[in-house]
Amino acid sequence: MNTSTRALSRSTPGVGVLAAIGFLGAYLAVGPVSGAFADGELPLPGSPASEVAAFYAANPTAVAITAGLQIVSVACFAVFVAGLAPALRAAGAAWLPPVGYLSTAAMVVSSALSGTLAVLAPSASDTTVTVLRQGSFYAGGVANVVLLGLFVFGSALVLGRERLFRTPSRWFGFVSGTLAVLSVLSLAIYYANLFLPVGRVLSMAWTIVAAIVVLRRVKAESR
Repeated sequence: MNTSTRALSRSTPGVGVLAAIGFLGAYLAVGPVSGAFADGELPLPGSPASEVAAFYAANPTAVAITAGLQIVSVACFAVFVAGLAPALRAAGAAWLPPVGYLSTAAMVVSSALSGTLAVLAPSASDTTVTVLRQGSFYAGGVANVVLLGLFVFGSALVLGRERLFRTPSRWFGFVSGTLAVLSVLSLAIYYANLFLPVGRVLSMAWTIVAAIVVLRRVKAESR
Protein backbone atom coordinates (compact mmCIF):
# COMPACT_ATOMS: atom_id res chain seq x y z
CA MET A 1 0.00 0.00 0.00
CA ASN A 2 1.60 3.30 -1.12
CA THR A 3 1.50 6.55 0.85
CA SER A 4 -1.52 7.98 -0.98
CA THR A 5 -3.58 4.80 -0.63
CA ARG A 6 -2.64 4.56 3.03
CA ALA A 7 -3.84 8.12 3.54
CA LEU A 8 -7.14 7.34 1.83
CA SER A 9 -7.65 4.21 3.91
CA ARG A 10 -8.06 6.45 6.96
CA SER A 11 -10.90 8.36 5.25
CA THR A 12 -14.37 7.18 4.19
CA PRO A 13 -14.19 6.58 0.41
CA GLY A 14 -17.81 5.40 0.30
CA VAL A 15 -18.89 8.91 1.22
CA GLY A 16 -16.79 10.21 -1.66
CA VAL A 17 -18.81 8.15 -4.14
CA LEU A 18 -22.10 9.52 -2.81
CA ALA A 19 -20.69 13.05 -2.82
CA ALA A 20 -19.54 12.76 -6.43
CA ILE A 21 -22.94 11.46 -7.51
CA GLY A 22 -24.60 14.32 -5.64
CA PHE A 23 -22.26 16.79 -7.30
CA LEU A 24 -23.38 15.82 -10.79
CA GLY A 25 -26.96 14.87 -9.90
CA ALA A 26 -27.87 18.16 -8.21
CA TYR A 27 -26.37 20.12 -11.09
CA LEU A 28 -28.32 18.16 -13.72
CA ALA A 29 -31.51 18.63 -11.69
CA VAL A 30 -31.29 22.42 -11.98
CA GLY A 31 -32.79 22.62 -15.47
CA PRO A 32 -35.89 20.42 -15.08
CA VAL A 33 -36.68 21.36 -11.48
CA SER A 34 -36.26 25.14 -11.72
CA GLY A 35 -37.70 25.12 -15.24
CA ALA A 36 -40.98 23.84 -13.87
CA PHE A 37 -41.33 27.08 -11.90
CA ALA A 38 -40.09 29.54 -14.54
CA ASP A 39 -42.32 31.35 -17.03
CA GLY A 40 -39.56 31.77 -19.61
CA GLU A 41 -35.89 31.37 -20.43
CA LEU A 42 -33.22 33.14 -18.40
CA PRO A 43 -31.89 36.02 -20.54
CA LEU A 44 -28.36 35.48 -21.78
CA PRO A 45 -25.50 37.56 -20.39
CA GLY A 46 -25.40 40.79 -22.33
CA SER A 47 -29.18 40.97 -22.67
CA PRO A 48 -30.77 44.35 -21.86
CA ALA A 49 -30.94 45.00 -18.13
CA SER A 50 -34.69 45.49 -18.36
CA GLU A 51 -35.16 41.92 -19.67
CA VAL A 52 -32.92 40.49 -16.96
CA ALA A 53 -34.71 42.43 -14.22
CA ALA A 54 -38.11 41.37 -15.52
CA PHE A 55 -37.14 37.69 -15.47
CA TYR A 56 -35.70 37.79 -11.97
CA ALA A 57 -38.62 39.79 -10.60
CA ALA A 58 -41.15 37.37 -12.13
CA ASN A 59 -39.35 34.14 -11.20
CA PRO A 60 -38.01 34.34 -7.63
CA THR A 61 -38.92 30.71 -6.91
CA ALA A 62 -37.10 29.37 -9.95
CA VAL A 63 -34.07 31.53 -9.12
CA ALA A 64 -34.07 30.29 -5.51
CA ILE A 65 -34.32 26.66 -6.60
CA THR A 66 -31.47 27.11 -9.07
CA ALA A 67 -29.26 28.74 -6.46
CA GLY A 68 -30.13 26.11 -3.86
CA LEU A 69 -29.40 23.15 -6.14
CA GLN A 70 -26.14 24.71 -7.29
CA ILE A 71 -25.04 25.15 -3.68
CA VAL A 72 -26.01 21.56 -2.86
CA SER A 73 -24.04 20.43 -5.92
CA VAL A 74 -20.81 22.21 -4.99
CA ALA A 75 -21.21 21.28 -1.32
CA CYS A 76 -21.08 17.66 -2.48
CA PHE A 77 -17.97 18.52 -4.50
CA ALA A 78 -16.36 20.01 -1.39
CA VAL A 79 -17.00 16.72 0.42
CA PHE A 80 -15.37 14.86 -2.47
CA VAL A 81 -12.35 17.17 -2.35
CA ALA A 82 -12.04 16.66 1.40
CA GLY A 83 -12.04 12.90 0.87
CA LEU A 84 -9.28 13.08 -1.74
CA ALA A 85 -7.26 15.69 0.16
CA PRO A 86 -5.28 13.24 2.38
CA ALA A 87 -3.97 11.41 -0.69
CA LEU A 88 -3.10 14.66 -2.44
CA ARG A 89 -1.23 15.98 0.59
CA ALA A 90 0.59 12.67 0.98
CA ALA A 91 1.66 12.94 -2.67
CA GLY A 92 3.06 16.43 -2.12
CA ALA A 93 0.18 18.32 -3.77
CA ALA A 94 -1.30 20.10 -0.76
CA TRP A 95 -2.11 23.05 -3.05
CA LEU A 96 -4.77 21.13 -4.96
CA PRO A 97 -7.54 20.86 -2.32
CA PRO A 98 -7.69 24.67 -1.91
CA VAL A 99 -8.21 24.92 -5.67
CA GLY A 100 -11.22 22.64 -5.32
CA TYR A 101 -12.58 24.70 -2.43
CA LEU A 102 -12.11 27.91 -4.45
CA SER A 103 -14.17 26.36 -7.25
CA THR A 104 -16.88 25.62 -4.69
CA ALA A 105 -16.71 29.17 -3.33
CA ALA A 106 -17.05 30.63 -6.83
CA MET A 107 -20.38 28.86 -7.34
CA VAL A 108 -21.60 29.89 -3.89
CA VAL A 109 -20.79 33.52 -4.77
CA SER A 110 -22.63 33.11 -8.08
CA SER A 111 -25.71 31.74 -6.32
CA ALA A 112 -25.60 34.53 -3.71
CA LEU A 113 -25.41 37.19 -6.42
CA SER A 114 -28.29 35.58 -8.28
CA GLY A 115 -30.42 35.49 -5.15
CA THR A 116 -29.58 39.11 -4.42
CA LEU A 117 -30.63 40.10 -7.91
CA ALA A 118 -33.97 38.32 -7.46
CA VAL A 119 -34.61 40.40 -4.34
CA LEU A 120 -33.47 43.71 -5.80
CA ALA A 121 -34.73 43.29 -9.39
CA PRO A 122 -38.06 45.14 -9.01
CA SER A 123 -36.36 48.37 -7.92
CA ALA A 124 -32.70 48.04 -8.93
CA SER A 125 -31.05 50.34 -11.45
CA ASP A 126 -29.89 49.00 -14.79
CA THR A 127 -26.28 49.25 -13.62
CA THR A 128 -26.98 47.19 -10.49
CA VAL A 129 -28.83 44.55 -12.49
CA THR A 130 -26.00 44.29 -15.01
CA VAL A 131 -23.28 44.07 -12.37
CA LEU A 132 -25.10 41.37 -10.38
CA ARG A 133 -26.01 39.34 -13.47
CA GLN A 134 -22.53 39.50 -14.97
CA GLY A 135 -20.90 38.78 -11.62
CA SER A 136 -23.10 35.73 -11.11
CA PHE A 137 -22.42 34.51 -14.64
CA TYR A 138 -18.65 34.79 -14.46
CA ALA A 139 -18.33 33.43 -10.91
CA GLY A 140 -20.52 30.40 -11.63
CA GLY A 141 -19.19 30.01 -15.15
CA VAL A 142 -15.57 30.66 -16.02
CA ALA A 143 -14.22 30.94 -12.45
CA ASN A 144 -15.98 27.82 -11.20
CA VAL A 145 -15.24 25.70 -14.28
CA VAL A 146 -11.59 26.69 -14.74
CA LEU A 147 -10.80 25.96 -11.08
CA LEU A 148 -12.72 22.68 -11.30
CA GLY A 149 -10.72 21.71 -14.37
CA LEU A 150 -7.43 22.60 -12.70
CA PHE A 151 -8.34 20.44 -9.72
CA VAL A 152 -9.37 17.49 -11.90
CA PHE A 153 -6.31 17.68 -14.16
CA GLY A 154 -3.94 18.11 -11.21
CA SER A 155 -5.49 15.28 -9.23
CA ALA A 156 -5.39 12.91 -12.20
CA LEU A 157 -1.73 13.81 -12.78
CA VAL A 158 -0.56 13.58 -9.17
CA LEU A 159 -2.49 10.47 -8.17
CA GLY A 160 -1.73 8.85 -11.51
CA ARG A 161 1.95 9.13 -10.64
CA GLU A 162 1.14 7.46 -7.34
CA ARG A 163 -0.45 4.61 -9.28
CA LEU A 164 -3.78 5.24 -7.57
CA PHE A 165 -5.39 5.98 -10.93
CA ARG A 166 -4.66 3.76 -13.90
CA THR A 167 -4.43 4.93 -17.49
CA PRO A 168 -8.17 5.18 -18.40
CA SER A 169 -9.23 7.20 -15.36
CA ARG A 170 -6.04 9.27 -15.52
CA TRP A 171 -6.57 10.25 -19.15
CA PHE A 172 -10.25 10.88 -18.59
CA GLY A 173 -9.15 13.39 -15.96
CA PHE A 174 -6.60 14.95 -18.32
CA VAL A 175 -9.17 15.43 -21.10
CA SER A 176 -11.94 16.63 -18.80
CA GLY A 177 -9.69 19.00 -16.90
CA THR A 178 -8.15 20.42 -20.06
CA LEU A 179 -11.53 21.16 -21.64
CA ALA A 180 -12.69 22.83 -18.44
CA VAL A 181 -9.56 24.99 -18.19
CA LEU A 182 -9.91 25.96 -21.85
CA SER A 183 -13.25 27.57 -20.98
CA VAL A 184 -11.18 30.61 -19.96
CA LEU A 185 -10.99 31.32 -23.70
CA SER A 186 -14.70 32.15 -23.60
CA LEU A 187 -13.72 35.51 -22.13
CA ALA A 188 -12.31 36.46 -25.53
CA ILE A 189 -13.76 33.97 -28.04
CA TYR A 190 -17.53 33.50 -28.26
CA TYR A 191 -17.44 29.95 -29.61
CA ALA A 192 -15.21 28.87 -26.73
CA ASN A 193 -18.34 29.06 -24.55
CA LEU A 194 -18.87 25.44 -25.57
CA PHE A 195 -16.03 24.48 -23.24
CA LEU A 196 -18.07 25.64 -20.23
CA PRO A 197 -20.81 22.97 -20.22
CA VAL A 198 -18.67 20.24 -21.79
CA GLY A 199 -15.70 20.74 -19.48
CA ARG A 200 -17.95 21.11 -16.44
CA VAL A 201 -20.03 17.97 -16.99
CA LEU A 202 -17.06 15.81 -18.00
CA SER A 203 -15.13 16.95 -14.93
CA MET A 204 -18.14 16.17 -12.76
CA ALA A 205 -18.38 12.72 -14.33
CA TRP A 206 -14.67 12.21 -13.64
CA THR A 207 -15.23 12.75 -9.92
CA ILE A 208 -17.65 9.79 -9.92
CA VAL A 209 -15.14 7.62 -11.74
CA ALA A 210 -12.35 8.74 -9.42
CA ALA A 211 -14.42 8.12 -6.30
CA ILE A 212 -15.29 4.59 -7.45
CA VAL A 213 -11.64 3.87 -8.31
CA VAL A 214 -10.55 5.08 -4.87
CA LEU A 215 -13.19 2.99 -3.11
CA ARG A 216 -12.23 -0.17 -5.00
CA ARG A 217 -8.53 0.46 -4.49
CA VAL A 218 -8.88 0.98 -0.74
CA LYS A 219 -11.01 -2.14 -0.39
CA ALA A 220 -8.53 -4.20 -2.43
CA GLU A 221 -5.52 -2.96 -0.44
CA SER A 222 -7.21 -3.61 2.90
CA ARG A 223 -7.81 -7.30 2.22
